[in-house]
Amino acid sequence: MIWLLARAGSDAAQKAAMLLQQQGLAEGIEVAPLNPGDTPKRGDTLVVLGGDGTLIQAARRWADLLPMVAINLGRLGYITAFNAADSAAALRLLATDQLVEERRLRLTIQRLGAADEAPQSALNEALITAGQPGRICTLNLRIDAQPATELRGDGVLVATPTGSTAYALSAGGPILLPGMEAMVIVPVAPHSIRFRPLVVPPQTEITVSAEEPAWLVLDGQERLLLDPGDRVQIRGSAAPLRLLRPADHDHLQTLRNKLHWGEWA
Repeated sequence: MIWLLARAGSDAAQKAAMLLQQQGLAEGIEVAPLNPGDTPKRGDTLVVLGGDGTLIQAARRWADLLPMVAINLGRLGYITAFNAADSAAALRLLATDQLVEERRLRLTIQRLGAADEAPQSALNEALITAGQPGRICTLNLRIDAQPATELRGDGVLVATPTGSTAYALSAGGPILLPGMEAMVIVPVAPHSIRFRPLVVPPQTEITVSAEEPAWLVLDGQERLLLDPGDRVQIRGSAAPLRLLRPADHDHLQTLRNKLHWGEWA
């Protein structure tokens, strides 16, 4: 079964999903919209119609179970391999097993404090930031249980290769190509430039604790309040996002196009 998940509130995404349903009916491809209460199973595939944010939302809910095809109907589309004009071709390639699987590292994040919480996941990044806008925070960073540094500034984020072209890039971090097995630690607006962005293996355990109330923000979509003394543990997830793309998809070409490399005006 091929499930369709269209961006909520987007007429363009809803229309694209309807056209794919009609195409599936005409071409004998089993296609259906993914509605609340539906129960996809292993072996199914999810086609996500929207922007990078829609794909991130889908990954948080379904990445443990379903591989995904991403069709960009948003603005940037760093992650998506298909544009809106390619949607019909994407469905045919998917139905005929002509797409290749690309595994995207995700993060596992757990807040430890007075009451430890269940681990959560993120595709792009985990950000620990000040509790109030305009306030700095003091964060203690440990890497594999060893003291690393004390950071003062707006916060610190840990990003995957997928997230390295998002907030981490704006904060001065490096771009990591999607196939890399690595995480990058990036200070956000630090008061000292002595600690620079650091790339570490995915099995590294990163622990961040705050001396005052702070926020843990996952993929820019979920916010959790941290009490003083709470610890946040972050490591690479054993369950990656399985993203299906054309065999000839060129990540560097995507970066050239989206970031306008080589343009001087």
